Amino acid sequence: MRLRNLTYLLLLVLVVACKPSVPSEYIQPDDMEDILYDYHVAMAMARQGSKEHDMNRELYFQSVLRKHGITEAEFDSSLVYYYSHVYRLKDIYTQVNNRLSDEAASLGVAVGEISRYSQYSETGDTANIWKDRTDLLLIPKPTMNRFDFTVPIDSTFRRGDSFMLQFMSEYIWQSGNKNLTVCVVCKYDGDSIIQTASHLSAAGTNQLRVPAYRDKKLKDMRGFIYLNDGGDDSNTRKMLFISQIQLIRFHDNTIKYDDDETPDTESTSEASTKDSVQRGDDTRTPDADTLRGRVGGGRHGLRPIPIDTRSGVHRVDAGKPRH
Repeated sequence: MRLRNLTYLLLLVLVVACKPSVPSEYIQPDDMEDILYDYHVAMAMARQGSKEHDMNRELYFQSVLRKHGITEAEFDSSLVYYYSHVYRLKDIYTQVNNRLSDEAASLGVAVGEISRYSQYSETGDTANIWKDRTDLLLIPKPTMNRFDFTVPIDSTFRRGDSFMLQFMSEYIWQSGNKNLTVCVVCKYDGDSIIQTASHLSAAGTNQLRVPAYRDKKLKDMRGFIYLNDGGDDSNTRKMLFISQIQLIRFHDNTIKYDDDETPDTESTSEASTKDSVQRGDDTRTPDADTLRGRVGGGRHGLRPIPIDTRSGVHRVDAGKPRH
């Protein structure tokens, strides 16, 4: 028995010893975590109280480098290394996000719309139906710049449901325009399709609202999140960490259903009452540093994605052919 335990122990030691480490010329993971944590705290401060965002960001960034005793070149070269070892960067950013969330909670800071819907389960008039991964790291390079998702449709969905996809975003972006495309495609009975998308560029809370379609039942929902290089394909530092992804479904209780489409009744009256109150007193205004809306809705800075690229916002209703 002792010999067997010793063998297992030796194998464990060999596995740990064989795990590749970060070369010494690059910033080590624990140090990179501290730097990125301070970086995002600094960027949040730079966004507050002044219109000179670009100047403030640079000043705060330099202060973070001085605090940790590193140069901009060392920081950039280390990021290039982590770009090619995304799994390490993903682990680091997960810890950074946890620290930021814990710090906000300890200070009693509300996370706004994100925290508002975190209490809801998968049933009820208002429900968070997101079942995929809740955080991801995007880099504007092939295979690392796009996340595709599919939403399972079940009996809890009703005709007339509307949806809101929302998440928190944090950028590290040296040059070029930030251009994040978020798209959701809904297919209904009769092959009617509603495609909704937004171009987003601001850090913080981002939302995409998917309108209700009262006439048909939803058959399929899928979408993607895509990070463009902003017209700059150089190796400057450019990456985006997305966290706390939620997909909120809203039932419309004003719709009268036919006998053959009686909605699922799993939701309780208490949940329904809570949802009604939440909707009725929602008078908060959006974060000033957040771009929201639906392409085609006339929001600031939003522009349609060309339909022929399969990334636009349009409705295709199946039915009689046009004459």
